[in-house]
This record gives sequence, C-alpha cells and structure tokens, in this order.
Amino acid sequence: MTTSTRLILLLTLALGGIMVAASFFMLRQEEDALRVSVRNELEAHAQTLQIALEQSYAANRQDEAQELIIRLGTNANLIGLLFDENGRALSQSGAKTGQEIEQSLALRKVLANGGKAEAIRAIGGAEMFSIVMPINVGPQRRGAFELAQPLAFVRADIARARRNFALTTLALFAGVTGIVFIVLRRGWAQPISELLKGAKALGEGDLTYRVPVPGPNEFGQLAQEFNRMANQLAEQRRTAEREAAERLALERELEHSERLVAVGRLAAGVAHEMGAPLNVIDARAEQLLQRPDAPGEKQTRNLEIIREQAGRIAHIVRQLLNLSRPYNLRRQPLDLHQILRATLEALELQANQAKVEFVWNAPEKVIVKADADFLQQVFTNICANAIQAMNNGGHLLLKVEANATQREGGKFAAVRFSDTGPGIAAEHLHHIFEPFYTTKDVGSGTGLGLPVARRIVEEHGGWLEAANNPGGGAVFIVYLPESTANA
Repeated sequence: MTTSTRLILLLTLALGGIMVAASFFMLRQEEDALRVSVRNELEAHAQTLQIALEQSYAANRQDEAQELIIRLGTNANLIGLLFDENGRALSQSGAKTGQEIEQSLALRKVLANGGKAEAIRAIGGAEMFSIVMPINVGPQRRGAFELAQPLAFVRADIARARRNFALTTLALFAGVTGIVFIVLRRGWAQPISELLKGAKALGEGDLTYRVPVPGPNEFGQLAQEFNRMANQLAEQRRTAEREAAERLALERELEHSERLVAVGRLAAGVAHEMGAPLNVIDARAEQLLQRPDAPGEKQTRNLEIIREQAGRIAHIVRQLLNLSRPYNLRRQPLDLHQILRATLEALELQANQAKVEFVWNAPEKVIVKADADFLQQVFTNICANAIQAMNNGGHLLLKVEANATQREGGKFAAVRFSDTGPGIAAEHLHHIFEPFYTTKDVGSGTGLGLPVARRIVEEHGGWLEAANNPGGGAVFIVYLPESTANA
C-alpha cells in the first residue's frame, strides 16, 4: 500500500469518526429538543384545559367540563381523562372511550398533595407521556384531569431525525472523502510518483529525465532541486567521459611509448647477444679467407669456433621463439617431487663446483597435470640462477606445498625456491621478467631464462612470483593448479 493511499484512508477514517461523533451529539440534542417540545406543547394544552375546566365547575356546569374532555378525541395526538376527588374516571377521550382506566401513581399523588405530576405510562395498550393536573370540582373538593400524548409520534419524529442525520452524514462523508482523494491525489500522490519515476530513471543511468514542477509549494521546490541535481550529475558525467577519453588517449600514448621502449630494449638485447658471436664468426671467416694455406688443424679450429657461435645464435633465436609462439604441452599427472629430483640431479655437478648445498624434504606426493620437460626447464632456470647468485657458496632451500592457495575456486600447489645469496636489488626486482634484462656479466646469460620460465608457468594455468627474503636472499615461488588426483 502506497503512502498516499494510507494517508487517504487515515484522513477519511479520522474525518468519518469526527463526523459520526458530531452527528451523534447533534442527534441527541435533536431528540432532547423534540422531547422538550412535546412536553412544552402538552403542558400548554394542560394549562389551558385546567382553566376551562375550573370555570365550568365554578359555574356548576359539570356536563360541559366532561364534554370538553370528550372533544379532545378529535385530536388524534391527545387523550384526556377527567377524575373526581376519589380518582374515579368521569370522562375520557380517544378510541378507548368507555374502557376503565387504571389509576396511576401520578394521579394519586396529585389528588393527595395537589400540584402537577408527569409520567410515562400505558393507556389503552399504548405507551404515553401524560401530565396530571389538579382542578377544583367543588368546595373543598379536588379533582384532577390527565392529558396524554402517545410516544409513538415522538419516536417517529426521532426516527425521522435519525434518518435525516444519517443521510446527511453519509453525503458529507462521501463528499469529504472525494475531496480528500482528489486533493491528495493531485497535490501529493502525483508529485511523489513523478519523483519516484525520476529517481528510477537516474538510477538506471538516464540523466536526461526531468521531473515536472507541480507548482510553488514544497513538492515544487523538491522537483526543482531534483532537476538541479540531475543537471549536475549530467555535467559530472560529461566531465568524467571527457576526462576518461583524455586518460585513454594518454594511456594509449604511454602504451605506445612503452611498446617502443620494449621493442628498443629487445632490439638492443638481440644486437648485444648476437653481436659478440657474429664478430667472432666474422673474424674467424676472415682468417680462413686471408690464410687459405694455413695448417689443417688451424682451419679446423676456426670452423669449430664458427659452429659454436652459430649454435649460440640459434639458441638465442629459439628462446625468442619460445616467448612468442604457443606451447604444445603434453599434460599428464606428475609428482612435483620427481620433477625436482630430476632437476637437482642434473644440476648436482654445477652445485658442487659452486659449493651450493640443496636443502629439501620430500613429504607426500603433490600431483599436478603438466608437461614434464617444460616444467623441468622452469625449475632448472630458477635453480641455475640461484647457484650463479651464490658464487661464494650457500644453501638452496626447496619446499613443495599442497593447497598453498586458492584462486577462482581452484586449488594451487606451490614450489618455493629460497637461496642464501645477496638477493635482488629493489631497482631490478620489477624488471627481471623482461626479455634480455639481466644483472649477470656479459656472456653469463641472455636474460631470457626467467621470461621463458614465467611464460611456461602461465601456459600451465599458474603464475610465477619473485621477492626477497626478510633475512636475505631471493625467493621464487611457482604456483601450479593441483590435479584432482590429490583429493
């Protein structure tokens, strides 16, 4: 139920209650007024009749007095009774003439004490309002007469008044309800409905919607403020769109510049890595051309060197291709500990020469679905870098963790490599995965090992992280999606 409907009902019920209470009060007043009017009218008739009857008795015309009572029967609303000093009915008017009338308590009271008495009693089977008044019927003799009017006439007037009040109240209630409905509908419900439509439109993103201003009242002021807010929101959206377009243009320019920088760095790296072997090849070829009569051993050595340098160039080209082309992975369930064991066995001689000790505990199996050759290449690159970083010896700690983290509803195992070397300088940490970026001496590395390793891990659905240990040394963590065989 809407607020306007509830308000209409509340106001209608409140006004209806007030009108019913007021009508009830006015009806009671009307009923009291009718009763007082009947009483006053009957009392006026009684006083007039009292004078006429006493004159008749004073003139010794008792028959005339009785005739006066009988003639009251011509008025259907009046009944008259004449009593002697003993309370015996001498004359009566109305349809029940001749029927013995029972003495009332009021009659006995008037005959005993004089004065006027009023009562409501049944006469001839009808409930009536009567007035009993004393009259002098002779010397030292007190009689009385009773003048009565049926209450049915009074009740009929009261019922008619009630019906009129009910009809008037219903008509007023219907009129007031209609006026309240129209006023609230046009002055309250309609403006609120328009404001709700405007709020819904703004909530849906339509900032062009404007609320009609109903008039110079509170709702009109609210509609004006709403429209002013919509204008401000529209202007803010235009400003945001303009700033977003400018920011997008700047980002594109920056991306283009970064791409050019990356291409330049890649070109510089390629030129740097290939320049040295090409220079060696050129020098050896020149010796062969200038000294064709050189001993066979010398020529053979030059050719071997040329082949070695050509192989070095081919290796660099293959690594570059590995960064760009998709991998044809042959996935199968693998135990990470077996891949690590094979990697450490291959690097055992290199580690012994560098006085590096592997620290590794192999707990229960941790199964991933991966390509064994590519995964071993990743572990070999990371371990080889760690061995080279610890040129004065040290420890390489390896740890495999099952269900190390979760991402997008999947479980990931982690392989952690922690060394006791000098760590990675802060200025180099964010660039170590860039192609040809290396901190090693010339000839010690191409700067493609870590980029290739990260690419292989990402092809497996995982990721590679690098950081520095708080106690010193670098740490590399390989995250790989676990196989359901672990469950």
